[in-house]
Amino acid sequence: MKKNFLYLLLLVVALSAGSCRRAVEKAADKVRFLGVEKVERQGLTGAEVVVRIDNGSGHNLTLSSAEIGIYYGNSRVGTVLLCDPVTVPRRTLQSLATRWRLQISDPLALYLLARKARDGEFGQVFVSCAVEGRGGPAPVKFSREKMPLSDFLNTFGLSIQDVENYLK
Repeated sequence: MKKNFLYLLLLVVALSAGSCRRAVEKAADKVRFLGVEKVERQGLTGAEVVVRIDNGSGHNLTLSSAEIGIYYGNSRVGTVLLCDPVTVPRRTLQSLATRWRLQISDPLALYLLARKARDGEFGQVFVSCAVEGRGGPAPVKFSREKMPLSDFLNTFGLSIQDVENYLK
């Protein structure tokens, strides 16, 4: 009898976990990144990036931390950090200002990257990222290691040409 009860309990837990996962995926389908509206430099190592977000879900979305590592070849050029947590209220379409800070790891690699960027050569630029936040009751945490810049930008509907325009 105890054995059957244990199997029943495990089945209920497995089914409820699956339905929670489907609920999270369903809510994620209602969240859309619509693009970058403005990038404004602030000093030598800061930037304000205004993005357009459509949160059609019934939950507030919070981005509590984000870290983006920038690499040229095998050298880590620097790290871009989110300065302050940001929240998108539920069922809203809004422009959201985010503040970012650049920490330079290798000034010579930064110089080389800037020179190559001016020439439109982004083939050796890679990005790593680590993001934490909440989507309502569900914590969100993901990371990617050294993916090509073009793949990273495609995630947000951006292109290398967009980066070149922001760097001008």
